[in-house]
Amino acid sequence: MQIELETLLGRLGETAALLQDGRLAWVSPTWAAAWPGLGPGSDLAALDAALPGLSGALAPLEPEEGSPAQALRLSPAAQWEASALPLRPGHWLLRLKDRRERARVLQRQLDDREQLLFTSRVISVGEMATTLAHELNQPIGAASNLLRGLRMRLARRAAEKPALALQAEESTALERAIEQLMFAARVITRIREFTHSRQPRQQSLDLAALLRESAALLDWDLQRSEVALSLELPPEPVTVRGDAVMLQQVLVNLLRNALDALRQPPTPAQPRLALRLRAEDGQALLQVQDNGCGLSEAAEKNLFLPFASTKPSGMGVGLAICRSFIELHQGRLWFSRNPERGCSFHIDLPLEAPAPPAFAADLAPAGAPSPATSLP
Repeated sequence: MQIELETLLGRLGETAALLQDGRLAWVSPTWAAAWPGLGPGSDLAALDAALPGLSGALAPLEPEEGSPAQALRLSPAAQWEASALPLRPGHWLLRLKDRRERARVLQRQLDDREQLLFTSRVISVGEMATTLAHELNQPIGAASNLLRGLRMRLARRAAEKPALALQAEESTALERAIEQLMFAARVITRIREFTHSRQPRQQSLDLAALLRESAALLDWDLQRSEVALSLELPPEPVTVRGDAVMLQQVLVNLLRNALDALRQPPTPAQPRLALRLRAEDGQALLQVQDNGCGLSEAAEKNLFLPFASTKPSGMGVGLAICRSFIELHQGRLWFSRNPERGCSFHIDLPLEAPAPPAFAADLAPAGAPSPATSLP
C-alpha cells in the first residue's frame, strides 16, 4: 500500500515526503527537485533549516491513524504551506504547496475576470449600437421622407403659382436638412455593418465545464454575500457548438443578476443559487435559479426590452443582449417564477451533432472490393 501511495503521489507531481520516527523515509520527485540535499535519512533539524517552524508545528500534534490531514503553521517568512496526514504513530505524510504558485493562480483568475469584463463591455457596446441604430433609423427615415414630400409639394406649388416659390435661402435650408438626414442614415448603416460582423465563433464547447468556469469567476462575490451555490451538472460532457466568450458572458450576467436579487430586500435567511444542466432530446437544458426577491409583474413584462431596467443605475441592456446571444446560437432564453420564492432563467441550446459514421468503403482495407462490387 505504501509503495502504491508513493507512486501515485509521484505521478501527481505532489511535493510530498514520508516522515518516520523523526527522519525522512521517502520523498517525491518534486520534493527532491526543490531540496536536492533533503532526501531520505534527513532528520528534523535539517527539515527545520529548510522549512522553519516545521518541527515545532508537528510537536503538539498527536498522530492517530484515520485522522484527517492537519495544516501546519510554519514561519510567516516561509514560501510554503504545509499539511501533515497521520498514518500511524510516528509516521506522517508531509505535503507542501508553494504559496507563490497559489498567488500565480489567483492572479491568472483575476486576469481572466478582467478579460471577461473587458470583452463584455466591448460586446455590450456593439449590441447597444445595433439597438440604437435600429431605433434611430426609423425616425430618420420618416423625417427624410417627409422633407422630400414637402420639397415636391413646394416645387409643384411654385410651378403653379411662382409668387409662392421658396426664397433661395429657404430652398437651400431644406436641401441641407435632407442632406444631413441622409448623412446620419449612412453613419447608422456603417454602425450596423460593423456590429453585425460580430458573429459567434463556432467551436465545440463543454457547457458543463463552461458553467464551472463562470461560477469560479464569481466565487468572491458568492463568499462575500454568503450565498450557497449548488452545481447540479452531469458527470459526462454536455457538448454544444458556439462562441465561448458569448456564452460565458450570458452565464456570468445571469449569475450576477441572481446575486443582485439575493441582496435586495426582503433578503432570504439562507440565500441559495443553483445551476442545473442536463441533456435531453438533442437539447442542452440549463437553469439558473435563486431564492431572491423575485420580479414584479410590471418588471416581468419589460424583462427583455432594451433600456428597461429595475435597477436604479441599470441601463436595461444585459438581458436583451443575453437573449440576442442565445438566439445567435439557435437557442432560447426565458424566465419563470419559482413556486416558493425567487425566479429561474432557462436556456435551451442544441447539442452538437455527433460525427457522421465513416462509410464502409473508407473502412475497407486497401485493395479490397467495395460493398457495391459484385463478387464472382
